[in-house]
Amino acid sequence: MGGLFFVPMVGLLGILIAWYRRDPQRFLDGPTEDAPLRLTRWAIGLLAPQRAEWGQAMLGELGHIKGRVRRMRFALGCVAAGLVLPPWGRAAAGVGAMIALAAGSVGLYASVAVHYRLAGGDWIAGGILTVFVIGVLLGGSSLVRRPGVAIPGLLGGLIVVLVWLALSGFTFLDQILPDIVHWHRWVDLIVVPFVVGAAGTLWNGDPVVGKRIARLAAITSGLGLFAYTSIAVAVIGGGGPPDQDGGFTLRGTVSDRLGNNMILLVFTTLVVATIGWGGAAAAGRLLRRTPTPTIAGPISPDPEPQQEA
Repeated sequence: MGGLFFVPMVGLLGILIAWYRRDPQRFLDGPTEDAPLRLTRWAIGLLAPQRAEWGQAMLGELGHIKGRVRRMRFALGCVAAGLVLPPWGRAAAGVGAMIALAAGSVGLYASVAVHYRLAGGDWIAGGILTVFVIGVLLGGSSLVRRPGVAIPGLLGGLIVVLVWLALSGFTFLDQILPDIVHWHRWVDLIVVPFVVGAAGTLWNGDPVVGKRIARLAAITSGLGLFAYTSIAVAVIGGGGPPDQDGGFTLRGTVSDRLGNNMILLVFTTLVVATIGWGGAAAAGRLLRRTPTPTIAGPISPDPEPQQEA
């Protein structure tokens, strides 16, 4: 999998180039509005349609606040409100599923660390894991509220997980053993995320929605795979062939497997999001180049020539 570490770097570089080509003056002239205003507008985009008037009221109140610190404090409060307020309908089910996966995974990590009496470094890693998972949940909760994103994004994440497990193997032992077939990772991390992002754009006809679908698919697939591999470590523990990185000891093997799961979570989430973003952008370029058929109207008869007087 070592060669795949270059993929997210190249993908992120492509995203930056795309942003620059879209608006190069943004990088040359600097922002035309301050950060509190941008944060508040972003928070308003997270609100449900029923709270549209409340969002406009927040913008109006921000306009009367003076001082950068006070404005930033108010904007952060708006962002917190936009993230914490409960969603409705399908979004609530999506947030609930992600919370269940995240809480179960972190709980399994803690229970395994307690059971095998792992060292302090593993607990520090567990704290870093908790912070990362909370950030992922906040990002996912904002994505599922966007129109047309929840169901395609969740289904896209499920497809990524199923393809990964189908290639590596569904058993718990398959999840703790390294997959030596190199083309499996290219399919898991390149082909499938690209197709998910492109399909999201083509289905909605909007590359912006397609990119959001790709990011939500990355979050759900990362959490899903991490939950499954965490269950595998909790069930097998130090069983199977000992890990060389773990020093051929029980605690070392378990600690090494938990660390591999954390790397898988971060790496999978970043790569799937980056490649899916590229697939959505590529499909958007294809849509822009596709000519729209025009419907010809009725042909009006030629006007009769006027007779000279």
